[in-house]
Amino acid sequence: MDLFLWILFAISTTIIASVLFFYPCLAKWLARRRGPIASVVPEEWPTVAILVPVFNEEKFITRKLENILRIDYPKDKLTCLVIDNGSTDQTAEMVRRYPVTLLQSERGKNNAINAGLAATDAEIVIVSDVDTTVEPSAVKEVVGMLHDDIGAVSGLVTLQREKIPYMRSKLRFHVSDWEMRYTEGLIDSACSLDGRFLAFRHSLVPRLPDEAIIDDLEVTFIVRKQGYRCVVSKSTPVFEGCPETIWAEIVQIRRRVSTTLVTMVHYWTMIGNPRYGFFGAVTQPFRRAFALTLPAFVLLDLVVLIYKFGLWVLWVALGGATLLIVLGEVFPFLQFAGIVLGWVEVMLGRVKPGGLWQRIQRDS
Repeated sequence: MDLFLWILFAISTTIIASVLFFYPCLAKWLARRRGPIASVVPEEWPTVAILVPVFNEEKFITRKLENILRIDYPKDKLTCLVIDNGSTDQTAEMVRRYPVTLLQSERGKNNAINAGLAATDAEIVIVSDVDTTVEPSAVKEVVGMLHDDIGAVSGLVTLQREKIPYMRSKLRFHVSDWEMRYTEGLIDSACSLDGRFLAFRHSLVPRLPDEAIIDDLEVTFIVRKQGYRCVVSKSTPVFEGCPETIWAEIVQIRRRVSTTLVTMVHYWTMIGNPRYGFFGAVTQPFRRAFALTLPAFVLLDLVVLIYKFGLWVLWVALGGATLLIVLGEVFPFLQFAGIVLGWVEVMLGRVKPGGLWQRIQRDS
C-alpha cells in the first residue's frame, strides 16, 4: 500500500513540476533556436473582413466602430460586418449610423460568426470582440504574418490596469501566460489563440462546426489539424478590461475552463499525437490537459503527505497559502477555484454548443 501511494505521489509531483517548470523551460529553450516571425508586406494586400458579434452592446459599440474606422488598411480591401445576435437594446440602431454591414443571426456567438463567414468572400477573416480595441496598424500586422505555413494569428491581449486588489497578481500570471503562447508559436502553435482579435485564412475555416463550444480554441484546433500554425503577434496589442469583482473573475475562469474541456474532448485525437508536431505531442498535454487537472494532482499529493506524516502537513499548507495571499499572490487561488468549478460545470452537463455568452464586465 505504501509503495503504491509513493508511486502515485511521484507521478503526481512529476506532472505538477512538468506543468509549472519543465515545460516552460523546454519551450523557451526550443524557441531560442527559432527567430521571431516577421510581418511581411505583400505585393498586394488581401481582402479582409472584420466580424464583430454583438448582443446588447450599446455601451461598447460606438467605441468599437470608431476604433475600426481608424484602422490603417486599404479601404477597398477592408469590410466590417457587425452581426447582431438578437439584441434588445439600442445596439442595432447605433450600428446603422456607421458605414458597416449589419447582419442578424440566431442566438449564440458561434451562430453570429457563422453568419458573418457566410456573408463574406474575403480572403482573411478577423473576429473581434466588441469590448476590445486595437492600434490602427493591427490589421496590417496580423495579415502580414499570414504567410507560408501560418494559418491563424491572434493579437497579444494586454490587460488595462484596473484598481482591483489582486491586479498585480493577475498581471504577473497574464504576462507569463501570453509570453508562453508567443513562445509556443515560434516552435509550432500556441496552445490557444484568442477571440478578442483573431485573424485566419477564410479557406481554412469556412464555418464553425455546429457542435462548437468556443470560437477561438475551435479555430486553433481546426487550423492546426490542417497542417497550419497558429501564432501570436507581439506587435498587435489588444486591450482588455478586467472583471470588477473576485466572484466575476472566478466565473470567467470557470467558463473558460469548462468550454476548453469540452472542446478538447472534440479534438481528443490531436492531444498527445506527434502527428501534430510540438502542439499535439507536448503543448496540449502539458499546457491544457495536465494544467486543467492540476488541482487534482495537488490534492492527491496533499492527501498522501497527510496520510504519511499527519495533519500538521495540512496546517503547514494552509499557513503557506495564507502567507501567499497576504503577500498579494491571490490570482493562483482564483485559478484553482475556477478550474474546480469548470469541471463541475462539465460534469453537470451545463456546457452547450452555440457559444451563448453573458458579459462579465458591463461598465465601459
